[in-house]
Amino acid sequence: MAAAREVAEDLLEMHFGAPSARVLQVAPVEGDDMHAGLLAACGSHAKPGCRLRCSPALWQVRPVTSRPSCPVCDSGDAPLRYRLSRFAIWTCGACGQIFLWPQPTEDEIRGLFSQLYTTGEGSVPELRSYYGFCYQDDPTNPLVQLYERWLAVLERFHPPGRLLDVGCGTGLFLTVARRRGWTPFGIDDCAEATRHAREHFGLAVTIGDFEDFARDAQHFDVITMWDIIEHARRPVDLLAAACRCLEPHGVVGLSTPNQRSILDLVAGTLYRLSAGAIRAPLEKFYIEQHFLYFTPATLEAALARAGLALACCERELTELRRLTLTVPTRLLLSGLFAIARWTGLENRLFAVARPAFARCVA
Repeated sequence: MAAAREVAEDLLEMHFGAPSARVLQVAPVEGDDMHAGLLAACGSHAKPGCRLRCSPALWQVRPVTSRPSCPVCDSGDAPLRYRLSRFAIWTCGACGQIFLWPQPTEDEIRGLFSQLYTTGEGSVPELRSYYGFCYQDDPTNPLVQLYERWLAVLERFHPPGRLLDVGCGTGLFLTVARRRGWTPFGIDDCAEATRHAREHFGLAVTIGDFEDFARDAQHFDVITMWDIIEHARRPVDLLAAACRCLEPHGVVGLSTPNQRSILDLVAGTLYRLSAGAIRAPLEKFYIEQHFLYFTPATLEAALARAGLALACCERELTELRRLTLTVPTRLLLSGLFAIARWTGLENRLFAVARPAFARCVA
């Protein structure tokens, strides 16, 4: 029974994607490797062995003190989807967007990243090997192989040119892009990550907020946002800023977890059959630093509100080679992922969009 429970919990921890940086205060563990401070300081880049300063109070229940408002369309018509221990998940009755409400504060987000992505309480042990790949520019690295595949798709829409990666992290994606002939630029809000990208990979990267950067930015042929949009408090504003920074024939590439996946189906079914009593699997699936949960349809709708038209949307599965899994969990996931391929319920989305009009929204 204990093994089965462990497998069930491991299963629902697979709903995460490529790293995105956040600034945290680091308390390195004695004996950590040279990258420990950088990994922990960037939140979702965090590597076990780094513990971050975090108050247990951040895990208190956040009561719903105001009416839920959709972050995409601002509608107040949002029926409850799941009531979980510390927060609730809602479905917008107007646009269909699934979202978390109330959103955590920035201070809470810092604590949540430290709990979820380090070896402390609430950690995700599967990430022990996953985030180590962020530094390995090696053709055998599954993350490099993923980036090569994404770039090959982008190059169907635009030949190599000026590329801006929003949330560039350690710079591995930009390094792969440069090797394929792109002129790479990056922006990230994590000082340690941008320093690594500059010093280790020799990249032109900026530290700061992308929407501020976009007000005076030059134009780019391609802008990428790998696992960024689900963290956005105002996703349409973020996408509109990207649209304004594009050359007339430019494109945006982005990835995000797929809410309509085999993992949500399993967790949601358990929740409904138990009349809400079995919430633990959903609480592995829905995490506080993800404010938004997209399906192909709601992603297309958000893009349209920002003046972008969806050019392609592919469903993908998390690459199990990048994860630290027990044998039973790996076997179970392999079986579920086989079903996902057959049913179109893969747990990841990769999309390309381009300006829908001659001029993007302000």
